[in-house]
Amino acid sequence: SYRSAMAAAANFAFVNRPIEGYYFEFGSCSAVTMRLAWDSFHWLFNWIFVAFDSFEGFPEIQDIDRQEIWQKGKAAMSEEAFINCLLEHGIPRERFMTVKGFYDQSLTWELQQKLLPLKAAVVYVDCDLYHSAVPVLKFVVPFLQKGTIMVFDEWNAFWGDPEKGERRAFREFREQNPSWRFEPFVSTNMAQSFLCVPRKE
Repeated sequence: SYRSAMAAAANFAFVNRPIEGYYFEFGSCSAVTMRLAWDSFHWLFNWIFVAFDSFEGFPEIQDIDRQEIWQKGKAAMSEEAFINCLLEHGIPRERFMTVKGFYDQSLTWELQQKLLPLKAAVVYVDCDLYHSAVPVLKFVVPFLQKGTIMVFDEWNAFWGDPEKGERRAFREFREQNPSWRFEPFVSTNMAQSFLCVPRKE
């Protein structure tokens, strides 16, 4: 399902080219999704791949995010091991970067300015928790462009409750950003993606 979703995103970006910029991934444990993204996109697009992760596993779990599957420190992978995994996969070092830290601390205005003015082609949100998704979505606003694909990897966690997890964070994000429409795109068991469309050009 991940492979078919990435293939659909690649086809969309190819048909609607040019959609240039970054592949942003928030939550990169095991490097599986990042490697699959590279395989799906690099031969078509000259995107820069950016992994945002604490590399220490989940943060302290807040009350709103309590579910048995989430535990503090779970899903940890060191930054060094992650980088080595990508290099061993054949991804050139100049084509990817890592941003280490928990999102409420690492996603700063200074980092935005460093990465701009390049926009995001894909924003892959795999941080699972409402508490983590809120700063991620706030951070990505200036990187959105017509055709940005936003993917929520754990859309159906918390039993699909719209007041929990990534669903709640995205609903609040849409309310706070009325200049954008978010059209449903590919859905795969736990994940849901959207296409970013400006209301006025």
